[in-house]
Amino acid sequence: MEMEADLSPCRPIRWLPPHTPHHGEHPPLESALLDTLVYVDDLTGASTSRCMCATHSGHILELNFWAARPPLLSYFTIHLPDLLPEGPATPLDRLPRLLRTHGNLALLRVPVGQENDYFLYDASPRFSMVIPLTDGSIGLLRCPGQDRLFVAVLHKTLARGHYAIDLLEFNHGSWTWSTRLMHAESPQECDFGIPTKSFALPASICWVDHVKGILICDLLDGDDQVLRFIRFPVLAPPKKKRIAGYDRDVAVGSDACIRYMEVWAHPVPGSDNGVTYTPQDWGAAIARWLEPHKKWQINHELKASQIAVDDSHSGLLPRVEAAIESPILSRLHAGHPALSLHDDDVVYIMAKVDHRDEQSWMLALDMRSKTLKPLVTYSSQVKSSSYSKKKKVELQEDPRLLRDLLLI
Repeated sequence: MEMEADLSPCRPIRWLPPHTPHHGEHPPLESALLDTLVYVDDLTGASTSRCMCATHSGHILELNFWAARPPLLSYFTIHLPDLLPEGPATPLDRLPRLLRTHGNLALLRVPVGQENDYFLYDASPRFSMVIPLTDGSIGLLRCPGQDRLFVAVLHKTLARGHYAIDLLEFNHGSWTWSTRLMHAESPQECDFGIPTKSFALPASICWVDHVKGILICDLLDGDDQVLRFIRFPVLAPPKKKRIAGYDRDVAVGSDACIRYMEVWAHPVPGSDNGVTYTPQDWGAAIARWLEPHKKWQINHELKASQIAVDDSHSGLLPRVEAAIESPILSRLHAGHPALSLHDDDVVYIMAKVDHRDEQSWMLALDMRSKTLKPLVTYSSQVKSSSYSKKKKVELQEDPRLLRDLLLI
C-alpha cells in the first residue's frame, strides 16, 4: 500500500490500535484478550502501565500497556524513533510482536536495525531486555511464588521424536543458559509438526501443533529427558470445513486442566470454490484433557443456529443478505477462537461476512447456555497515522490476516 506525501513531519505507516485507549480507572481483570501486534505509536497518558528500557544499541524504548475488558482487545504500544524507517516495504515479520505470555509476564520481540531485541514485561510494571534468543518456537514459564522463570526454545533434530531445547533460566537475580536433548515417550509415534503456540502448566512448558497435538516439557518435575505428546481429538463432524491453524485453540482452564477447542463450517453445498464459501451454519466444541484417564472428554458443543441472540446485541451484528432465511450468526465466517482463562464456559470467536474482509466482529459466547454475550467490531486494515507523509512509505500486507490472539 502506498501513501502519497505532501506535508511534513514524516511518519511511517503503522497498524492502528484496535480501539481508542480507555482512560480513567481500570478495575482488575481476571484475564485479558491480547492483540499480538505491538503498535508503533507515541501514545502516552493514562495507560495501565508505562515502562522504559534500553535496546542493545543504547536507544530508549518506551512501552505502554492498554488494558480493556474482553471482548475488547488489550494491547501494547511502543515508541522508538526510526523503528519503522521510510523506504523499502516493511514485512509483517519485522513488526514488533507479542510472542508469549504466562500470568502477568509477557515476552515481546522488537526489531532494532537488522537484529531482534527480546524484552520481558512484568505487570508490576517492570520492563527488561533479555539476551538474544535463537530462532525457533519459544515457551515461557514463571514459577508460582518465586522470582524464577524459564524461556525455552524448541528445536527439531534429524531423528523423529527427538528435540533440542535451549533453556534460558532466571533465578536468584541472574540468567543461565543451557541446552537439553530430549525425546518423546514413543519417538516413532510422535508426529508433532510445526509449533504454532505455547502455554504453561504449573511446572511445564507446552508447545502446540494446531494440527497434531501438544508436546509437554516438564521442567521442574519428572524425567528431564522425556517429552510427553498428547494427540488432539477429532471434534468436527465428518466432511465439515476446517482451516488448520485458524479454527482451534488450546489453553489451561480454571481447574488447571488442558482444554482444546475447534470451530468448523457447514458450507452451502457446492459453494466452496477453494477461495471462499457461503456458510449455511458453523459449529464449535470444547474438550477437556483428563490426565488420570489419559483421554479427552467433550464438555460443550453447539451450532451457531442454536445460539440465542439478545435484541440489544442483534443490532450490532452485520447485515447478511442470505441471513433472511436463517439466523445471522449462521451466515458468518467464524474462526480464530480464544478460550477464556477465568470462565471455562466462555469463548471468543472472530467472525466476518467473508473471511477476506477487513471488518470483523469479536463474539463472546457462553457455550453452556448457548448465548451471545457482548460483542465488538474491529478492522484489520492498514491506515496511515494522522500526520501526512512527505515520502512514499510502503508496508507489506497479507490480505488474509486476522489478528492473532493471546489470553493472559
